[in-house]
Amino acid sequence: MLRSYNILENVLIDIEKGVREGINLNTLAQKYALSEGHLRRLFRFTFKKTLGGYIRSRKLSASLDDLLKTDFNILDIALDYGFEYEQSYRRAFKHEFGITPGKYRKAGHITEKMSEKVCLLQ
Repeated sequence: MLRSYNILENVLIDIEKGVREGINLNTLAQKYALSEGHLRRLFRFTFKKTLGGYIRSRKLSASLDDLLKTDFNILDIALDYGFEYEQSYRRAFKHEFGITPGKYRKAGHITEKMSEKVCLLQ
């Protein structure tokens, strides 16, 4: 049986690998034969952040490159990273970075406002 820190290490690896494949709490809990509640508590106790919040932050951070380096529209990027609606992606992005994805794309770089948050996530 895997110990808690081994499980969490594997969870973090799975999140990084699955950031575009719709990774979520349910799939992680099933993979490691844990209840969703137990995995949530274990993650929050260890990292002082919710698992759902961490997954969302990683998806948003991973989408930064797509916004700057591709011509994909924002809806396509949102869908690629598991957001069901463009508006939910825009709202989460603005909440996370303090700027909309469109303004970020127009700026062409990480703004001063965003830099602290992005550094913490990478």
